[in-house]
Amino acid sequence: LNPSNEIYNASLENTSKGLGGIDNILDDASQALRSAKRDAHKNNNWGLDENDKRKNHRRLDAKNENTDEDAVANHVDDDHFSSPSYWEKPHYRFSIDDALLFMDTKSAYLHNITLVNITVTERCLSTGSDDGVVSFFTAAGEFLSQIYGMDSVIINQLMYGIRAPDGSLQGGHMQSMETKERWGWRKDQLDSYEPDLSIIDWLLKKIGILSMSLLAFFLITSVTSLIVRVLTSSGVVLMFPLFSCFRAFGMSGADERILALSYPWIGHARGAIAQQRIHPQSHLVWAHIAKIILYYVMYEACQAAWSVVLYAKSIPEALPVWIYGFAMIWEYFSMVFVRSALSVHFFPRATLAYFVLYHTYFYSVPYGYFDVALIPLFLLMAHAMLYTILALEAPTAARGTVSVECPREVYNRLSWPEWNAQLPSEWTMFLPLNFRQTPLHDQEIADSGATSAFQGGGAEATANNISIETSPND
Repeated sequence: LNPSNEIYNASLENTSKGLGGIDNILDDASQALRSAKRDAHKNNNWGLDENDKRKNHRRLDAKNENTDEDAVANHVDDDHFSSPSYWEKPHYRFSIDDALLFMDTKSAYLHNITLVNITVTERCLSTGSDDGVVSFFTAAGEFLSQIYGMDSVIINQLMYGIRAPDGSLQGGHMQSMETKERWGWRKDQLDSYEPDLSIIDWLLKKIGILSMSLLAFFLITSVTSLIVRVLTSSGVVLMFPLFSCFRAFGMSGADERILALSYPWIGHARGAIAQQRIHPQSHLVWAHIAKIILYYVMYEACQAAWSVVLYAKSIPEALPVWIYGFAMIWEYFSMVFVRSALSVHFFPRATLAYFVLYHTYFYSVPYGYFDVALIPLFLLMAHAMLYTILALEAPTAARGTVSVECPREVYNRLSWPEWNAQLPSEWTMFLPLNFRQTPLHDQEIADSGATSAFQGGGAEATANNISIETSPND
C-alpha cells in the first residue's frame, strides 16, 4: 500500500513472473483500441479478398501491439509512482495470515505468493475519489495526516474493506515498513463492535466500558502518584551532596540548614547520623537512590503489564506513554498548585471526566483516531489547569486562606500521632480528605460564652476553649 498525493494507480504484480506486468486497466483500453481500429479497417476494405484481409489484419494487430507496448513503457517511465522501483519499497504490508508478514522476498518467490500493489491518494481517502470536492473537514484531515500519518486511515480501510466471500468481516495483520510497527485484529473482535446488538447486550457493553475506564483511571493515577511521592521524598537527598560540592567550590551561601528545614525527614536523619556516627552519611544517600531506582523500575513494569490488560488491542505504539505522561502532569500540578478547598473539589473531578470520555471513545471503536484524540484531551487538560490557578487558587491566596502558615486548606487528619520529621506511610495517600484548616483570623468567637473577671494579677477571658491572657494595667 503506497499512499500518494498525485495519482491513483492499481496494478497487479505476480512474483513468480517478476516485475513489469501490464496493468489491467491499460489492457482493457488496448483491446478496445485494437477492436475499434480493426472495425474501421474492415469497413474500408470491402473489395479485398479474404487472404488480403487476413494479412492486413495481422499487420495492423502487430503494429497496434507495438504501439500499445511503447505507450505503456512511456507511461511507466513518465510516472514515478507506477515504476517498478517505486513498488519495491511500499509504505505498508497487509496479510490475512500474520506468518506471511515475516516471510522475506526470496521465500515468497519460491512459494509462488502473489503480491497485490495498490496506490491510493489522500484525496481519495478523504473524499471518496481522486476528483472529490474538498471541504473544511477533508482539508483538516489531510493536514493532520501530515502530522500523524495514515496509519488509522489505512487500518480502517483494510478492516472494513477486505471481507470474506460471504461479505462478513475477517481478521488481518498490517505492518508499517517505515516504523516497523505492527497491528492485528480478529474477526470476533470486529464482530463485537457491530451495532446490531440487543438492548441488554448494549447496556452490558456500556457498563463494561465505564468499568474499564474507571479501573484504568485508578491504576494509572495511583501508580503515578506513588512514583511522584517517591521522587519528591527520596529524590531531594541528592541536594545535600550537591550543596557540599557548592561549598567545596567556595559558595558560602550553600548552607545545609536550609535543606534540613525544608526537608526534615532527610535533615533530621543526617543530624542524627552526625551525632551517633553509626554509619557514614553516604549510606543514607545510596539507600534513597536505591529506593528511587527500584520504584521507577516498578513503575515502568506497571506500564508494560497493565497496558496488556487495559489496552488489549492494536493501538498506536506511543499511546500508553502519552496517557501515563498526562497522569504525571496531573500529579505534579496537584502537588504544587491544588491547595484550596475549591481546587481540590474541582480539579480531580475534571481530570476524571476527561479521562473517562477519552477511554469511552477508545473502548467503543476497534481502531479509531486515538493519537489525534490526544489533542483535545491535552487542550481540555490545559484549560482545567488554567481555570484552577486563575479562578480558584489566586482569589484564595488573595484572601489569605492559603498562606505560609496554612499551605493547604484541606488535608488528612490522622487518629494517631506522627513525627513531624517523618513522612506518613504510602497507604495514607488513599485516605479521603477529612479536615479543613481555618486561619486564626477567620475563626469566629462567640460572645455569649465569654466571661470576664478582673482580679489583682490580671484579667482572663475564655470563649470556645480559647484562652487570652493580658498584662495588668498600672
